[in-house]
Amino acid sequence: MNANGDRMYKYALLIMLGFTVNAQTQACAEPVNNPTGLEIMQAVDNREDGDTLQQDIHQILIDRNGNKRERHMISFRKDYGKDKKSIVFFAKPANIRDTALLTFDYDDPNADDDQWLYLPALKKVRRISSSDRGDYFMGTDFTFEDMKQTPELQDYHWKLLGSEEIHGFDCWKVEGMPISNDVARELGYSRLVQWVRKDNNFTIQAYYWDQAGRELKHLNITELKQISGIWSSIHIEMVNIQSNHKTRLEFSKQAYNTDMKNRLFTQRTLKRGYR
Repeated sequence: MNANGDRMYKYALLIMLGFTVNAQTQACAEPVNNPTGLEIMQAVDNREDGDTLQQDIHQILIDRNGNKRERHMISFRKDYGKDKKSIVFFAKPANIRDTALLTFDYDDPNADDDQWLYLPALKKVRRISSSDRGDYFMGTDFTFEDMKQTPELQDYHWKLLGSEEIHGFDCWKVEGMPISNDVARELGYSRLVQWVRKDNNFTIQAYYWDQAGRELKHLNITELKQISGIWSSIHIEMVNIQSNHKTRLEFSKQAYNTDMKNRLFTQRTLKRGYR
């Protein structure tokens, strides 16, 4: 018997005899095949999501007393190589109709993403600077940065915390810590933990901590569906546990890989609105 075989035989014999085995011996016996936290988040970022996506979004804002405000939006997204451009238009109610958000999400970690918000009441386009990306978007519990759905990987140090079952699915539990105090101030978060399904690299739960280190928000993706072979969010809820305010998003009419004109993703279209 070789050395490895002899060690495994002794390990098994000790267990059968009821002895405990020290952590070093257990570590030797376990396969070392877990990905790193960064590798998991890279898999999330690289998950197949189509070259284009058009969808309707029903947004429901719920305050601590249970009062609801409902909105309807239409969103478009198109890939430009590894970069992405997206635009979201508010269609209802009338008081915020034609409000729109345009986002250029660059793959280059050295390039700051671009975002512009159009407010029709002011007839003005506001550029969202990097220092504003932690601001909340239109009274929701999502920040401008959250609207990109996947965190900027270079903003965090990622660490695998282990595995955990969430909603009946085996998930990786991954912690993100901002790379600097300046980044934490921009994001509005001092810590982020995501639970990523192992079978499809989809984040189905995330917890956020504020800059003072207090638990702030919980994100839950309560329903996923495969549409045209692509895993898609159907129901999302973000809960601010400090204010007990909630934002629910319900997605419908998803259409992937359809033709989209480049002129859709411009500040001119942002001001003109969706017609």
